[in-house]
Amino acid sequence: MTPIPDIAISVTGGVVHVRGFLRTASAGRLVTALREATMVSEVVTLDLSECTGMETAAAATAFEATLSGPRASVSFPPGRPELREVFEAFRRLAPPATPPPRPGLLRAHLEGVGADVLAAGDVLHGLWRFAGQSARALLTAVRRPGSFRWSLALYHMEHAGVKAVPIVAMLCWLLGTVLGFQAGYQLKTFGAEIFMPDLLGYSITWEIGPLLAAILVAGRSSSAFAAEIGTMRVRQEVDALEVMGFDVYRFLVAPKVIALVLVMPVLILIADFFGLLGGLLIGGWYLNMPAPVYLSRLHLVMLPIDFYWGILKGLVFAVIIATVGCYMGTRVRGGAAEVGQATTAAVVTSVFLVIVADALISLLYIRIRPTVVV
Repeated sequence: MTPIPDIAISVTGGVVHVRGFLRTASAGRLVTALREATMVSEVVTLDLSECTGMETAAAATAFEATLSGPRASVSFPPGRPELREVFEAFRRLAPPATPPPRPGLLRAHLEGVGADVLAAGDVLHGLWRFAGQSARALLTAVRRPGSFRWSLALYHMEHAGVKAVPIVAMLCWLLGTVLGFQAGYQLKTFGAEIFMPDLLGYSITWEIGPLLAAILVAGRSSSAFAAEIGTMRVRQEVDALEVMGFDVYRFLVAPKVIALVLVMPVLILIADFFGLLGGLLIGGWYLNMPAPVYLSRLHLVMLPIDFYWGILKGLVFAVIIATVGCYMGTRVRGGAAEVGQATTAAVVTSVFLVIVADALISLLYIRIRPTVVV
């Protein structure tokens, strides 16, 4: 039996020479040699004139590395037509190397919109399931308050509530001042500036106070919740808690939700107070309206339900903000970049859902609020 000669592979410029029998075990060396030739010359030639034969898998590797490229060629030995036939068979079976057709601009835009809609639907579906699991954890905490982490809830109350008081008070005071000035400027032109407290009181207590407080808390707390849980996901701390038998919803989510539920009504009352205080400043400075007149108008046109309804909105907003922030954090699966994306998504989704909930609650409030006749 004649022994099969060993393989020898060499590179000369852009030509790769193969001498001997090419086995599958030597195919890696051939690929490396072809890459070296590609770095030297744009046109690569595989010289098989001294090749005595090759295994089928090695021939497939050689074909994939040479004839599949647009600027590569193969020189075959004159007395071995079977090698050429093998390569020709690979060529017939290989799919055409043509790039896929590019969709038109309108079609690409519509496909992008459709993909975004499907992604938003997946997020809302996952958020709905996450809210159900969080509600179950909250009910467990209510039934067994001794097992609840009240210290962690107090920690989040401090960071989400107490530390948010200065920014909420300042912005609502400035906004009340601006709205009072704009309303007074318009009403003063036809002698109706006495109604400025009415307009400002309704605007602050019905919409601006609750909505502005919720947006500020969403920017501060929802992003913080998403970043905290997302970082724990990246470090596999959430997986470790699950392996140890902890209920992640009761351990991580429930304290945040309860903390926001407790502090949000207080923040809304602070926002209402400072917003109306800004209107009082404008009434005395710009409209020459004494403080007793301003306060008497508020007492005349406003009802206690106006403040209670803002507190009810705050409870709904708190659940939305905390749930969305925690859910976006649990969606993190990659590295630090995904933590940033989850933080941004938490703020955007929280603000969007808060505005939608505010619109629905406002439509309901108009139906049930008693009419005040002045």
